[in-house]
Amino acid sequence: MNARSFPGRPTVVLLCGGLGLRQRSDGDDLPKPLRPLPDGRALILHVLDHYRSFGLDDFVLCTGYGARAMDQLLLGELPAADIATGPGWLRLSADGIRVTLVDSGPYAEKCVRLLDAAGHLRPGPFLLGYGDVLSDFDLGRLAERREASGATVTMTATRVRSRYGELVVGPGMEVTAFVEKPLQPALISAGYFACSPRLLAALSPELGLEEDVLPALAARGEVDAVVHDGQWLPFDTYKDFVDAEALAAQEGFPWPTPVRV
Repeated sequence: MNARSFPGRPTVVLLCGGLGLRQRSDGDDLPKPLRPLPDGRALILHVLDHYRSFGLDDFVLCTGYGARAMDQLLLGELPAADIATGPGWLRLSADGIRVTLVDSGPYAEKCVRLLDAAGHLRPGPFLLGYGDVLSDFDLGRLAERREASGATVTMTATRVRSRYGELVVGPGMEVTAFVEKPLQPALISAGYFACSPRLLAALSPELGLEEDVLPALAARGEVDAVVHDGQWLPFDTYKDFVDAEALAAQEGFPWPTPVRV
C-alpha cells in the first residue's frame, strides 16, 4: 500500500497523553510513548514510522502527561521544522510531514482530547490510534473497509494469547494435556480505527470513548471491523513493555523503520 490507498491523505490522530499507571514500575515516571526501544528510539517514533510507511504525512498527537517532553522529542527529531503555536498546541512542519501536538492536560478523557484535536484535522475521514501500540497491520485495509461500508468507525480486531498455560482435564479430573498460553478465541480491539467525521459529532466531554461513544454507535450498526492475525505489540503494562522489548531485540522490528522522505 502507499499514499494512493488513502484518498485525501487523512490526518492520523494519536492518543498519547494518558498517565500510563499500569505500565510504570517503582520510581519510573517516563510516559510510555517516550520509552526507548532496543534501537534507542522512542516508542512514539516507531508508531509514526508505521503510519508514515503508508504515505501518511499529517499527524495530530493528543498529549497530556509528559507533554513538554513529547514536544522536546519531536523538536529534536525535526530540528529544521517550521514552527507554529497557539493556545495549547504546537505544530512542526518538516521532512514532508506535519505534526501537531495538542495538550489537553494529563487528566483529560479521550473524548475531550479528540474534541480539542478536531480543529487541527484535515477535512474528511481520519485515522485514530494509540501512541503505545505497534504492529505489522496493513492500514490500507482499514481505510478501504470503512470507505466501502460507510461505517462511522471501522476498527481493527485481533486475538491475543492467554497470559497463563491451560490444562485439559478429563471427566475424572485427570489432567490429559498442558497447553502453553493458547491463542484466545475472543476478538479484542487492536487500537487502530478509521473514522468518519460523524464520530466527532458523537463526542461529548462527559462521555467515555470506549465506555459510551463506541458502544452507542455499535448499537446503531455504525461500527464494523477488520481482523488482524499478524504481529501485534501492545505496550500496556510494564510486563508488556519488557516482553515486547525482548521480542524486538530477538527478531527485529515487525514495522518499517526508520522512514525518511
